[in-house]
Amino acid sequence: MTSSQLIKIVSAIVVADGKVLLLLRDDNPEIRDPSCWQLPGGGVEDGETPNEAIKRELQEEIGIIPSSLRFLISPSTETHAYFARLTDEEVKKIKKGDEGIDLRFFSFDELSQIPLTQKLKDVIQSQGKVLKHLLG
Repeated sequence: MTSSQLIKIVSAIVVADGKVLLLLRDDNPEIRDPSCWQLPGGGVEDGETPNEAIKRELQEEIGIIPSSLRFLISPSTETHAYFARLTDEEVKKIKKGDEGIDLRFFSFDELSQIPLTQKLKDVIQSQGKVLKHLLG
C-alpha cells in the first residue's frame, strides 16, 4: 500500500485578501456537521491520487482550480491539506457548485463567530497561528 492509498480526505485552505474561503455544508441531519462551515475538499475516490482529488473537489465545489494550489501538510495519515492564494481574476470566477448551501470568505477573527465543522475547529485550535500567517 502506498502512502497515497492511505489518504482518504483532501482539503484546501483557499485565501484571498486576508480571508479564507469556506463552504457551508448542507442542512441534512444525516451528514456529519450539518449547516457548519468547512474548508473546500472531500474524499479521495478509488484510483485517484490526493492531487487529482483536490483538483476535482475544488472544481466541483468552488468552480475553479487555483493556479497557486500546492501541497501544504499531512496533518494525519488520512488527510492531505493544500494551500492556494487566489488572484483577483480567480476570485471573480469563484462560484458555488452542487454541494453545500453557501460559499464565502471569512477573516480569521470571524471564524470564532460562525458554526464550524469539528474538524475545522480542531485545525484552528492546533494550527491557528499557521492559519493566521497564511491569511496575512
